[in-house]
Amino acid sequence: MDAASIEDGEDLESVLEEQEVKDGETEYIKTSIYDKPTKAVALLDTGSCATVLRPHVLPKEMWAPISKTFTAANSEVFTINLISKQPIGLEIFAGQITWLRVLGSYLPDKDVLFGFDAFFRTHGLHIKPTGLTYKGQFLPFLGMQSGNSVVLSPFREIISQNVKHIL
Repeated sequence: MDAASIEDGEDLESVLEEQEVKDGETEYIKTSIYDKPTKAVALLDTGSCATVLRPHVLPKEMWAPISKTFTAANSEVFTINLISKQPIGLEIFAGQITWLRVLGSYLPDKDVLFGFDAFFRTHGLHIKPTGLTYKGQFLPFLGMQSGNSVVLSPFREIISQNVKHIL
C-alpha cells in the first residue's frame, strides 16, 4: 500500500486498523475546547501548501474521503484521499489556537506537517530567518535530523598498518 493514497479496493477502516496495529497504542487529538490536547511530533514546512495529519491521530469517524493531487518539490505527483470533516485546533504557541481542516496522509516519522495555510490563518505569527514569533514568544527553527550518518573510513590507518606489517 502506498503511504500517500488508499487504493480503490481498500476501505478506510481496514487501512486505519492496520496502521494502529503497526503503531501500537494510538493517542487522539481532541477537537473540543474542553478536552485536553494531545502532543504530536510536528514538522513546520512553509513550502507545503496544506497542513497534513497522520490518519491514525484522529478517530476514524473524523475523516471524509477526498481526492487531491499534489506535486512535490522533486516533481513527483501524489494523491491524498482524506480530509477532516470538521476543523481541528492546532496550537503552535501557548494560548494561540488555529482552527482548520487538515488533509490525512501517512508521514514518515511525523504526526503533523504544518503547511503555509496554518501560518496564514494564525494572525500575529511572524516568520523570521531564525524561527517563529508570536506575541513575544519565540520558537527557533531546528534542523532536520537525518537517520543517516557519515562515517569517515579509516583507509589510511589500514594501509599504514598493512605496510608496516609487510615490512
